[in-house]
Amino acid sequence: MKKILALAVLVMAVSSLAAGQTPETKPAQAKPAGEKVAAPETKPAEAKPAVEKATAPATKPAEAKPAVEKATASSSADQELIKLDQEWGEAGLRGDTAKLELILADDFQGSGPAGVQTKAQNIAEAKSNSANITNATYKADEYTVRWLDKDTAIMFHRAVEKGQNKGADYTDQHRSIHVWKKVNGRWQVVASQGMPIPQQPAQ
Repeated sequence: MKKILALAVLVMAVSSLAAGQTPETKPAQAKPAGEKVAAPETKPAEAKPAVEKATAPATKPAEAKPAVEKATASSSADQELIKLDQEWGEAGLRGDTAKLELILADDFQGSGPAGVQTKAQNIAEAKSNSANITNATYKADEYTVRWLDKDTAIMFHRAVEKGQNKGADYTDQHRSIHVWKKVNGRWQVVASQGMPIPQQPAQ
């Protein structure tokens, strides 16, 4: 009987000891676990700059718009200069000094087979030649325009002039380089060079 009582007391003591240790150790282990879970919260904050960098290139499409606008504007200006150049050719044939005064800049310089000419010399020559030229036509083509800026352009083209000079048939073919500049809101030629195109001998 004494053995049974001693065994019962021992079992109760062990149970009591085990029950007392279990609640103390579990809260102590839960604290580190809580700290470890909270630590990864800093990682999402590092991902935010990556999102900001990804949105930075969104400004590039806005830079392409001015290029389209410039292309459209220069195409329209090309046609304006080509029209003026053809008027210049016609005015030279007719000796239209009023038109030449508007198209040629005051500081104009032209270079050709006869040498370098000022505005006044060019107009005087056109007026003198027109007195002997009849039934003349002026046709220009193969235009190319290169823009230095919005107010300055270099033009290349070919021209063929046919008619009669003092009753004799003549044909003049040449290539020209003109520098156009907008002066006081109006396009004018500031420099020009003409180069004769050699004619092929008749076969």
